[in-house]
This record gives sequence, structure tokens and C-alpha cells, in this order.
Amino acid sequence: MQISEEQKKRILNVWKLCKTGVAQNRDAKAELITLYNEIHKTGYKTTSNCSSCINTCYQGIKKIVESL
Repeated sequence: MQISEEQKKRILNVWKLCKTGVAQNRDAKAELITLYNEIHKTGYKTTSNCSSCINTCYQGIKKIVESL
């Protein structure tokens, strides 16, 4: 898993809006899912309201933030 410098910046920016476990707005949720898809080569829909899917994306980004 290779993360570019631009992706790191985007991750840190979106994390500020999602770190409580609840995205502050729809755009933050979409960016969280988009980043997860880019990094892990998955295909979650950015409009998904599936709590399990969103939690998978959240936990994946959380692990990356903790390793930065």
C-alpha cells in the first residue's frame, strides 16, 4: 500500500472532520470513502449509508492516521 504525499494531506484534512466517528457533512463522508477506495483499490459508493461499509472505510483511514 503506497500513499502519496497528496493523499496524506487529504487524509489528515478529512480526519479532522471525521475523527469522532461521525462525518461532519456529506462531503467529508464522500472524501473518506474516496480515499479509502483509492488506497485499498475497493469500490465503495461515496453515497453509501451502509454503516458497516462506512465503518470499514473509517477504520482503514484511522489506521493510516495512527501510522503517520
